[in-house]
Amino acid sequence: MNILCIGQVENRDYIDEQILKQTIQPTRTIFYVDENPAQGIQNRRIRIAENHLRLQEIVKAYKPDLVWQVEGDAELPENALERLLGHYLRLNDKDFGYVSGVQVGRHGVYCLGAWEFYGRKRFDSIDYRKKGIQEIDATGFYCLLAPTNVWLSGVCTWDGQRYGPDVVWGLSINKNKYVDMDLHIGHKTSGGIIRPSDASTCNVKFYLENGQWIFKQLD
Repeated sequence: MNILCIGQVENRDYIDEQILKQTIQPTRTIFYVDENPAQGIQNRRIRIAENHLRLQEIVKAYKPDLVWQVEGDAELPENALERLLGHYLRLNDKDFGYVSGVQVGRHGVYCLGAWEFYGRKRFDSIDYRKKGIQEIDATGFYCLLAPTNVWLSGVCTWDGQRYGPDVVWGLSINKNKYVDMDLHIGHKTSGGIIRPSDASTCNVKFYLENGQWIFKQLD
C-alpha cells in the first residue's frame, strides 16, 4: 500500500527522527518547509491554510493510496503509523473519513485537540478520560491517516473562526472520523514535551454568547 507522509513544518529535523523510528515506514515522506513562519495566531492560521494548498499539489502529483499527515512538533510513538493503518484496515468502508491520534494543544488551556460540535454555537474537546476508538467531528493535523480522495476533498480555509483551519478541514469532510484515545501524540515546545497523560490535561467547552466566544474549563 502506497502511503505518503506529508506535513508543513518550520524545521524538519525533529519530525524526521520521529518518522525514522516508526515500526512501519511510509512509502515516501515529503515536507513543505516554511522557512519564514508567520507570527501571531491569526497570521499563523492564514499561513496554515495557504501552505495546505502546497500540500495538496504534492498529494495530487504522487497519487498515494493513503495520506499520513503529521506536524513538525509532534512526538510520535514508534507504532503510530502501524496503529493508524490497523484502524484503517478494520474500519474502512465507503463512509470512512480518517483516523487520528490525540494531542494536547500548546496555546491556552491544555485540552485535547479533538472536537465534538453541537451546531454552530458550541464545541467541546473530547473527554480525555475516554479510551479506545471514538468518533469525532474534527481534529488537528498532528497525526492522521486518510484515503487520498478523502484527504483531497477536505477544505482547509480560515475566515476568522474561533478554531483553526485544520478543524475547518475536518468539519468539511462529511464522513466518519475517529480518534484513537490511546495513541498519545506528544507536543514539543520550548519548555519540553506536553503529553495527553499529563496532570494538566483538561476538558473544555467553547460556546457563543451574545456574539462572543467564551470558553469554560469543565474539570
